[in-house]
Amino acid sequence: MNYTIDVNKYNLDLSEITSLVFEVKACGNVCVFLSSSDVRKSSKPLYGIGIGHQNTHSYIFYREDDSKDFVDSPYAYSNTLNILNCTVYLPFWISWAGEDIKFGTELVIGENVVGNLTNMDHFEVKSIGVFTSGGKLGKWKIQVEVSETFAGYFDSCSMDNTKSDMVVVDNIKCSEMRCATNCGLSKTCMGYNFNSAMNRCELLSFGSNIVTDLPHHIEVGWRFYSKCYNGKTACLGCYF
Repeated sequence: MNYTIDVNKYNLDLSEITSLVFEVKACGNVCVFLSSSDVRKSSKPLYGIGIGHQNTHSYIFYREDDSKDFVDSPYAYSNTLNILNCTVYLPFWISWAGEDIKFGTELVIGENVVGNLTNMDHFEVKSIGVFTSGGKLGKWKIQVEVSETFAGYFDSCSMDNTKSDMVVVDNIKCSEMRCATNCGLSKTCMGYNFNSAMNRCELLSFGSNIVTDLPHHIEVGWRFYSKCYNGKTACLGCYF
C-alpha cells in the first residue's frame, strides 16, 4: 500500500459507494487495492485486483494480513491476454457490492465481467490505492462523483492566457465580479472565460455532450475560471 496513489485524497466518499470506474493506459500490471484501513495499512485486511499482469492474466485476491503472500490467500485467476493497451485508455470497473468482488471491462458496472471472487471475509472498504507495478508506466482516469451543490468558489487552475472551448451561453461586457456572480447564479454555467483588458465575460456550459475533459486553448489576455464543488477539492477542468 505504500506504493499506491491514495484515491481518497481526491474527495472520493467511500461511505456511499461500492464500485469504482476508471480508464487506464498501460502495457501491463495495473493494480487496485481495497483496504479495510482508512490509512491504507498493509497489515489490515484487503482485496487486491490485478489487471493484465504481464498483459496475459488477471486476478483477484483476499489477504487477511501481511503474514502471507497473495498466492497463499484465496484468489481467482483469469486469462486476459492483451486486456490492456500501451497507447490507448481502456475502461474498467470494480465492484465490491454484496457477496462478491468483481471487475470487468467497459463502463457499465456488472456487464462484461472478467473476474469474480466470493467475499472470504466481508469488510467495509475504507480506502483505495491504485498503482502500476513491475516497472510499468500507467496513466489513470478515475471517475469521482462530486456534490451537485456549487461551493461558491471559482478556480483559475493557475492557467494564464487560457480560454476554454466549452459552449458559450452568454457573452457580455462587465466586471469580473459581475461575471462570476452571473455564473454562480446559473445552474447550467460551469465556469467562465474573462478578459480583464476588454472586460469581456463568456459564460460557459457543457451543452448536450458528455465531457470527459475540458477543452481549452492558449489565447493571450484570457483566463478560464472553473466552478468548484465539494469545497475547493473538485474544480472542473483543474488537474488534481
